[in-house]
Amino acid sequence: MKREIGKQLAWLAAISCLLMLSCASLWGQATASASLQGTVVDKSQAVLGKANVTITNKETGASRTTQTNDLGEYRFDLLPAGIYTVKTNAQGFSAAEAKNVEVLIGRTATQNFTLNPGNVNEIVEVTSAAPIVDLEKTDVSTNITPQQISELPLIGRDIGDLAQLAPGIKLADSYDPTKNRYAILSVNGQGGRNVNVTVNGIDNKDNTVGGPVMQLPAEAVQEFQISTQRFSAVNGRSEGAAINVITKSGSNGIHGSAFGYFRDQAMNAAQKLPDPANNTFTSTTPPYSRQWFGGSIGGPLKKEKLFAFFAYERQREHTSIAETPTALTQLYLVTSLGAQPTAAVPTPFFENRIAGRMDWTINSKHSAYLAVSTQGNNSLNDQSNGTFDLTEGNFTVNHMQIANITLNSAFSPTLVNQITAGWQYWNNLIDTTTRAPLITFPAAQFGTNTNVPQNSIQRKWQFKDDLTKTVGRHTFKTGFDYIWTPFMGGFFEFNPTLEIDFAANPSCILGVAPDATTTGCGAGTFPNGFKTAGAVNAMTIAVGDPTFIIKDAKQLGLYFQDDWKIMRRMTVNLGIRWDKDFDFLGGSDIGNSRTFQELQAAAPFSALAATLVSKQATDYSKNFSPRIGLAYDLTG
Repeated sequence: MKREIGKQLAWLAAISCLLMLSCASLWGQATASASLQGTVVDKSQAVLGKANVTITNKETGASRTTQTNDLGEYRFDLLPAGIYTVKTNAQGFSAAEAKNVEVLIGRTATQNFTLNPGNVNEIVEVTSAAPIVDLEKTDVSTNITPQQISELPLIGRDIGDLAQLAPGIKLADSYDPTKNRYAILSVNGQGGRNVNVTVNGIDNKDNTVGGPVMQLPAEAVQEFQISTQRFSAVNGRSEGAAINVITKSGSNGIHGSAFGYFRDQAMNAAQKLPDPANNTFTSTTPPYSRQWFGGSIGGPLKKEKLFAFFAYERQREHTSIAETPTALTQLYLVTSLGAQPTAAVPTPFFENRIAGRMDWTINSKHSAYLAVSTQGNNSLNDQSNGTFDLTEGNFTVNHMQIANITLNSAFSPTLVNQITAGWQYWNNLIDTTTRAPLITFPAAQFGTNTNVPQNSIQRKWQFKDDLTKTVGRHTFKTGFDYIWTPFMGGFFEFNPTLEIDFAANPSCILGVAPDATTTGCGAGTFPNGFKTAGAVNAMTIAVGDPTFIIKDAKQLGLYFQDDWKIMRRMTVNLGIRWDKDFDFLGGSDIGNSRTFQELQAAAPFSALAATLVSKQATDYSKNFSPRIGLAYDLTG
């Protein structure tokens, strides 16, 4: 016994040294599946080889069978997350069955059995719960379960808010107007741009500004996993967290849901806005009305064969931004120049979220599913604030899609494969119907908004394959992930019209209340009113080509992973991953950049310019990342 303990400690020390010397960078492709493993022994704790183990999905009736190896161990990989019944039997022993074994996405559940000698037709139900802890887990991750998604409150019905349940994650401020209604997640102190979200294994990342592209109907999400550190080799392309979401499917039973949330202006508290002119506050209750409703339904088209699921959410929002008293006063003084003052700037928002999924159990070895989700919204004046008038408003239109088709194949009890093809699309437009000079004053402004027009378009095709082979105590995983982005880009044309900045407010320039007696205001300083020389202190306008387009960018990831169960209580994860981006940053077009050409022209006379153009960005081909992890069960 002492010798065995000594060997285990030696293994533990050796692997710990490797872990300290290795570097596990944070990279997020994710597989939308889970694993189940365990050991079958008799009452004397002797292992039982060649025991039959069958798992059956409680919702769909789909099943798979394998046998334990000579060490009494069994394993199922690339399983759809869900609730399973696990049954085992061996010659000369009573059968045993464990019901309601929950298998969560990205995790390896463990269900062990102890068989009693007896009649093979007798079934003993295992009532002890499976271990809550993933005994083979080496990454730092948190699973958000179906129960949490259905029972915890969601402000804005964005499942990303639940990611705060994971250690090291908190909400952060929006970094882009297209993400104002999203849960922006700061992971271990970082910003929200570097979080990679996948839906059923398909990339849902905004390659322009970072973060997720679209939101799913909350009713359509089954569960998700957040990994923040020490990803396996299966995962890639993320410096921050990797969030892997899977959608709900139909089942043998008909199930559904419905919800509605309604709020009216009468339920709103008054807003208090500062009124510096009178050294007080003004109370106002701007218009507000919000309705959010939807539901889901799922069931069998053919029991234990073909299943369908559908979810829909609709949001209607009539909101507004109260104008500050000071800005309203100033804007009324310049209506002759084109200002359109209002006590409240309307900010209506309308959105549909739709998701559908169809699952097909082809036969005992093959199954497939198709999932499609779409999100579309439009709004007004989301670039406005309490100092803008109606002319400085805007409209925003978004259309987003994500889809996948996945084939799961169990070629043998120890060889399984999952192949997925996916599509992602996003088109965002922020623009205005007003084209007029932007006139700004210290306390108010009107004219064409500086943040328009802007447009972002992204189209992606993704192809990935994950192959798993179990050999003895080794579980080998290998695969590839290929993303082709035929088009990505758009335009950002800020200050599309002339911007004229006045140094003083209209009341000061005109010499009227509240600046009628203010020193430095009125006809003495501004004898020609707004035309007075020096009244304008700056003028700007955008020039050049605002478009940026990248075509045919490609990303390729290859990996190999060995989950080696050295002994019953110890599992070592050894893996390596290689990633490469092909012209993803538009490196081939740098030579056409006007800035680059100007720096080249200045290089003979400037050492700094010469340094900046001495080398152009190229595709990096040595992005290898080794992965080493250790899981040790201290309690046995």
